Amino acid sequence: MTTTFTRTRPIGRLARLALAAAYAVSLVSITGPRLSAQFRNPHILGEIGPWILLALMLLTYVLLAGAVGFAFGGAASRRRWQIGAVVVAVAAALVAVLATFAINGTGWGFPVADLVWWFDVAMLIEGLVALLLSVAVGLPGCEIGVWPMFISRARGTAPLPEEGLACVVGLHYLDAWEARRRLAS
Repeated sequence: MTTTFTRTRPIGRLARLALAAAYAVSLVSITGPRLSAQFRNPHILGEIGPWILLALMLLTYVLLAGAVGFAFGGAASRRRWQIGAVVVAVAAALVAVLATFAINGTGWGFPVADLVWWFDVAMLIEGLVALLLSVAVGLPGCEIGVWPMFISRARGTAPLPEEGLACVVGLHYLDAWEARRRLAS
């Protein structure tokens, strides 16, 4: 089976390594000796950083679900998998909030704070691994495309890069620019 995409060039790989470093720094910043306990303090609700991180991780989660859905069932499956991901996230959050009210009499603390922390950690690890794998294999487009690529290869089909809205950071634009630059020289 042949690869249907042009591998990334040095600038694209360097950009992915820089993004991987940002993921690693974010991961280190929320993991420490207290682990999820640092998210249980209500003061964190007033900080912008955790909210931005959570929003980015939720967006990544939904886009990842769509990319995996596309790998398994084509374009029609992408939206269904994304809707399913949103439903699962909302259901998990509601259950955690209800449990937190039952345990603490408040809407924040254990277990909802722990759910947010574990979700952020899991998605940061996924993103870090995906970025490093995409650098290693030279995958163009969004780093979440590395998982559908492996699924496609396991199924014996040609992998396609994840581009467009799925690539929030715009790595696909950098890859296209670098490919045009290479062809011009």
